[in-house]
Amino acid sequence: MTTEREERSMASRQRLGWTVLLSSFTVCMILTVAVPFTVNAYLQNATKFLVVAVQANQGTVGIDTASDVRQAILVGQPGKTIEPGASILTDATATALVSVFPPDSDRLLSRLQVYGNTSVSLEQADSPRFTFSDAGQELRLDLETGRMRLMVPELPERPYLIVITTPQSKITVETPGQYSITATNANTQVTVQDGLAHVVAQDHYVDLDPGERSLVPTDGIPSVPLETERNLVENGDFSDGWSRWQQYTWEIERADQPAGQIDVVTTDGVSALFIGRQGEGHADVKVRQSINQNVADYSTLSLQLTFRIMGQSLGVCGVQGSECPIFVKINYLDQTGAIRTWQHGFYGTGTVSEDAPDTCAFCSVVQSPHDLVTLGQVQFFDVNLLEELARLGVPPISMIESIELVASGHSFEVEVVEVALIGDE
Repeated sequence: MTTEREERSMASRQRLGWTVLLSSFTVCMILTVAVPFTVNAYLQNATKFLVVAVQANQGTVGIDTASDVRQAILVGQPGKTIEPGASILTDATATALVSVFPPDSDRLLSRLQVYGNTSVSLEQADSPRFTFSDAGQELRLDLETGRMRLMVPELPERPYLIVITTPQSKITVETPGQYSITATNANTQVTVQDGLAHVVAQDHYVDLDPGERSLVPTDGIPSVPLETERNLVENGDFSDGWSRWQQYTWEIERADQPAGQIDVVTTDGVSALFIGRQGEGHADVKVRQSINQNVADYSTLSLQLTFRIMGQSLGVCGVQGSECPIFVKINYLDQTGAIRTWQHGFYGTGTVSEDAPDTCAFCSVVQSPHDLVTLGQVQFFDVNLLEELARLGVPPISMIESIELVASGHSFEVEVVEVALIGDE
C-alpha cells in the first residue's frame, strides 16, 4: 500500500521530469531558431574596411591618424592607406588624390580630388565581410573646410552610399557622376555636373539633378536648385567611347619605325583614353574636339585634367621641349581677333637642363613651364585659364575653337581619365 509520502515523492519526480522535458524542448526550439538567425545576422552585417588610399598630387599632404599620429605624404611617394578616424590636411601649396576600392578588388568605387587649404576626415568606410551579404558599401566623410571634387564611375551590382557632412549640411550620393563640394565658415556649395545628389540642412532638403547646384548658408536651408557652371567638353571621361572626339593619324619621323596604339580602355573599372608607342625617333598623335563657344563674358574658365603617365623614354620633353608624353591644348580667338593656342605639357622623368628644357623652344603658343608628375600615379591638374592668361600677359579669350590632347616622344604610355572645361558666365 502506497503511503502519502511516497505519493508526494512520485508526483515531485513527475513534475521534475516534465519540467526537464519541457525545458529541454524550449531550449532546443530557441537554439533551432536563434542560432541560424544570429549566424545569418552576423553573415549579413559583418563588415571590413574599404581600401582608402591617399597620395600627394602636389606639395606635402598631412595625415592625422585615429591615434593622433601626424604623418606626411610627399609627391612621388607611394600612397598611404587610411582607416576611419583619420584626417587629410592640405595647405595652400598641396593637393591630394584619394582612391576608394573594395577590400578584395581593384575596381575603383570613387575618386576624390582634395584641393588646397582643405581638411576632410574619414568617418566610415565599410564593405560587407562576406560576398553573399545583401548589404551595401558605405563611405562617410566630414568636410570641415575647403574643396573637393568627387568622381563616382559606373557602380558595381552592390549598392554604394556616400555621405559627406559639412558644417552646414549633409550630402548623400548614390549615383555615378561628378560632384563638387566647397565648405567655408559661411556656407556650403554643392555642384552636380553629372549624377544626382540629396542635400539636407535644418530639416529641409533639395535634390540636385545634372547641371544643378545648391548653396547652404550657416544656420540656413538649402537653396532651390540653381544653374551650375557649364562643361564645354562633351564625353570628357570617354565613357561613351569616341563620341565627340576626332582621332588624327600618327605622325612618324622614321619610315622604318612603327606607329603606336590609341584606344579607349577600361582601367580599374573606369574608362580612359590610352596612348602608347614603342619605337625610335619622334612620333605623335592627337585627338580633338570642336567647341566653338563664345566665352567673352565668362567670369571663370577652369581646365581640369585627370591623367597618368606610365612611361616615357625621353627625359623631360626632349631636347627642344616639344615631346611631352601628354599635352593639352586650347585653340582660341582672343579679344583682339588673333588666333592663338594655349598649351601645357606634362612629363614623368628627367631633369630640366639646356638639353632638356621645360618649355617648347620653337612652338608658337602661349605656354608656361611643363609640369613634372609622378610616373604611374593618377594625377589631376586644374587651372583657371582666364587667370593664367592674365598672369602670362596675353589678351583674354573671346571664343574657344577646340581642345586637343597630344601625346608625343619616342616611346611613351599615357592614360587620360577625364578632361573638362568648366565655364561660369
